[in-house]
Parts: sequence; C-alpha cells; structure tokens
Amino acid sequence: MKNSSLLNWFYLSLLVIFWGSTFALTKYALVDFSPLWIVAIRLAIGFIIIFSILKFKGEKLPRGYINWLWLFLIGMTAFIPFFLICWGTIYLDTSIGGILFGIGPLFTIIAAHFLVQNEKLNLIKFFGVVFGFIGLYTLLSEDLSAVNDSTYHNLFPQIAILLAAIGYSIQNIAVNIMPNISLMQKTSGSFLIGSSFAIGIALFAEGAPSIVILDISFISVLIMGIFSTAMASIVMFNLTKIAGPTFVSLTHYVLPIYVVLVGTLFLKETLQFSQVLGMVIIIFGIIVTRFGSRQKNS
Repeated sequence: MKNSSLLNWFYLSLLVIFWGSTFALTKYALVDFSPLWIVAIRLAIGFIIIFSILKFKGEKLPRGYINWLWLFLIGMTAFIPFFLICWGTIYLDTSIGGILFGIGPLFTIIAAHFLVQNEKLNLIKFFGVVFGFIGLYTLLSEDLSAVNDSTYHNLFPQIAILLAAIGYSIQNIAVNIMPNISLMQKTSGSFLIGSSFAIGIALFAEGAPSIVILDISFISVLIMGIFSTAMASIVMFNLTKIAGPTFVSLTHYVLPIYVVLVGTLFLKETLQFSQVLGMVIIIFGIIVTRFGSRQKNS
C-alpha cells in the first residue's frame, strides 16, 4: 500500500511538471514560432505518439459520426485553449498565466452543475467558488482599476488564459460524458482533429514555418509535444485509473505554485503582493470545493 501511494504521488509530480512547464517552454518557443505554429506542432507530435501507442495496443481510431462529433468538440477544446495560452504568454509573465489557469476547477464545478446530473452545487462548493472568484478579483484588481492604461497588454491576455481554463473545463466534462470508447481512442481522435485544424489554419494564415532542429524554440515545442501533451495524457489516464479523478485534481493546488517557482527561479519574474494573495485565495477556494464534493458522498 505504501509503495502504491508513493507511485501515485510520483505520477502526480510528473503531471505537475509536464503541465506546469508549458508556460515557461512557451516563452522560449515564442522567440521563433507564432502561437498558431506552436499549437500545430505540439498537437501533431502528441497525435503521432498517442496514435503509435494505440496501434501498438491493437486498437483503431473510433468509428461513427456521433463519436467524431464529440471528438471534434474535444479537439477544439484542445486547440483553442492551447492557442489562447500561447497568445496570452506573449504579454504575461508565466507566473500570472499559471495562477490564472489554476482556477480551472472552479469553472468545471459551475459547468458540471448544469451538465452532469450527480455534480450539483451544494452550499460548501458554492462558498468555494465565491472564494475562488474573490481571489481572481484580487489577482486582477490592479489591471481592472487601470483598464484604460493596460487593457491590451495585461487584461485581455489574462482573459485569454481564463478562457483557456474554461475550455479545458468543457473538455474535461465532454471526455467523461461522451460515448464509451477508450481513453486512448478519445485522445488520438481529438489530437488528430486539433492538429489538422491548427496546421490548416497556420498554413493558410502564415505559410510554412522555418524550423531549425537544434534551435531552443523548436526544442521547446518538441518537449511540449512529447511531455506536456502526449506523456501528460498517458500519465493522467494511468493516474485516474489507479488513484481516481479526485487525486488527479490535486494538480490544481500544486501547479500554480510550481509555475510561480519556475518563473521566479529561471525567468527572473517577480510577483506583487496582490498576485500572491490572489493565488492563495484561489487555492483555498479550490480546497473548499473539493471538501464540498466529498460531503456530497458522505
């Protein structure tokens, strides 16, 4: 049992590193690649790896137009959030992006109240959501008070990250309520749609990218495709299977802190007190909502 618990925490640590490193890697990738091409290459690499594993396991891509309608939705909720994060990272420190993205579980709880029969809001979860949005307001307070001076360079990119978090919340619910095909089929199909869509738009809007294999920008995109996309999906699926989705949700408590540490240590970013306070209140709100979810089953 002890070894099993240690393995669960090891997988959770990998997931935090894979997902949390995306913000810093995007900073490096943006030196030579546009947000569209970062997303296109990242999703294409993710698809190639997951599809190869799918074939190795003897599975095939799903059939039926209903499945592919769902996979289109999931593919778009991969492509659009990836793009919004890349675009927002042009203007924001990675620390702020990570904190904003960490509010995703609160959007999931709100959406699940309307879309999932057994995930209704109770009083405790409601208060957790309120705390989360108080933290969000605290985080954004300075930009909201100076909206005329900083709208484009601060507020709009922060809204983009929040929209990305909402997109992932929709994806999380869609993956769980769509028809019962394997998780590898869902991932392969959604990555195929997302990467095809991204490559098509990028080629039409910007033409072919200039790729230098040993350049830090391409290496950053390559790492995101392999680890933050494909490997993160595999780790998440395995961890969900052996430890359950509630344990996986612990990443949302740790990820903002990890992103802040990476931004501070490696990118020399600094945080204001209001931003640290906002992060603490958001994490507290998520903890309260998780407690409310457990109360539902007691």
